[in-house]
Amino acid sequence: MRSSSDTSLHVLIVEDNRTQAEYLRHLLEKRENRVTVANNGFEALAKIEEEKPDIILTDVMMPDMDGYTLCKKVKTHEKFHNIPIILVTHLYSPVDVIKGLEAGADNFIIKPYDPEYIFSRIAGIMQAKDHPETDEPDQPLDVVFSSEVHTIASSRMQILNILLSTYETAVRNNSELQVAHERLHYTNAQLQKLVEDLEQTNESLHLKNQERNRLETALAAAHEKIGNISEALKQICRIRIQPAEELLSHQASSPDALEDVINVSSHLNAAMIALSNTRHYIRTATTPRTWQGIRNGIKNSIEPVRRPYVRYENLIPEDIEIYADPCFEKIFSDLIIALQDGDEKPTEIRFSFHVREKGYVIIIEGNNRKIADTDKKKDFSIYERLISQPSLCLVREMLALSGMDIAEEEIHGHKTRFEIGCPETSVRFGSDIQIL
Repeated sequence: MRSSSDTSLHVLIVEDNRTQAEYLRHLLEKRENRVTVANNGFEALAKIEEEKPDIILTDVMMPDMDGYTLCKKVKTHEKFHNIPIILVTHLYSPVDVIKGLEAGADNFIIKPYDPEYIFSRIAGIMQAKDHPETDEPDQPLDVVFSSEVHTIASSRMQILNILLSTYETAVRNNSELQVAHERLHYTNAQLQKLVEDLEQTNESLHLKNQERNRLETALAAAHEKIGNISEALKQICRIRIQPAEELLSHQASSPDALEDVINVSSHLNAAMIALSNTRHYIRTATTPRTWQGIRNGIKNSIEPVRRPYVRYENLIPEDIEIYADPCFEKIFSDLIIALQDGDEKPTEIRFSFHVREKGYVIIIEGNNRKIADTDKKKDFSIYERLISQPSLCLVREMLALSGMDIAEEEIHGHKTRFEIGCPETSVRFGSDIQIL
């Protein structure tokens, strides 16, 4: 019999995994134990014959001969039946416990194992070996589990040790599960916080992207507007102001001084009209849109440019309003000026309102202006038509700010027609207006 004070043991490790075997060897040799390693059950039986170990640690899952078979062979051997055997396994179910008891195992160790847990198991088994049972050996017991009969010949001490080991493992697993559950709960809380933070970040990023897109759109519109204004002012200077200056510088020596003065006046008048147009275009950036009566707006736009030889016919009902910039009346004045230019002969200008498939259209017709087919799309270009129609140089751009467009057509009888296209949302009728 071994003395309990002698802690150095000869341990036989049976493990087909070399890494696991060497790890166990390292742990046990650190406690000054002597370790022998066998790669399989057959090699283990040979090493037991060579030198009887104090205790055996054997893996359960091995090729050729598993740990249960090795355990049963040792426990039924006449010379080696009293060697304690610990089964090392990844599994731990009721079937594993019964198979272990049936094979005569003294205890279990569950992988992955804690070093102190291994030492505690070994110490407990060796201490029990030093105090053998005094009772008569128990008779084999047949146990039916999962429709199979298992014959258990283990002693009461072995059964008790394995049951206590099973309970201890269950308690430890439950504690680890509880800790894992608490960690999972904490991790879920942290994850939820991260998700909320991410949602807030995404919302903030979305708002910033919207603001950036809005600013980019506004910047592009401002850039385009500055380009239009710059081009308009440059052409006004080149086409109107400079010629007027040249005529004035030669007026004293010119025999046609009176004609030059008239031409200077014409140039300056055209320049003033174009400058006024540009000023209204600039103001659209700072003045809000409002609902305006179309008929009354046309009436107001006629007065500053009225000519006695022109008949104005306003056929637009009084209850129609348009949502546009305050310069909308100025646009009508510019179109009237364009239709009145030319010889001072009787002219008629008619205003009418029509419903189209998509939206509405305001039509301004005159019978005293003829345009070439190649010029129909040029009257509203600041790059091409300032010479002939300075009043129209920025009309298209001003209408675009209110979501409208304009086209020019020549119709039968040498009439010119301007068509202002209006979206449905920019027009309302008296019956649509609610009085609060």
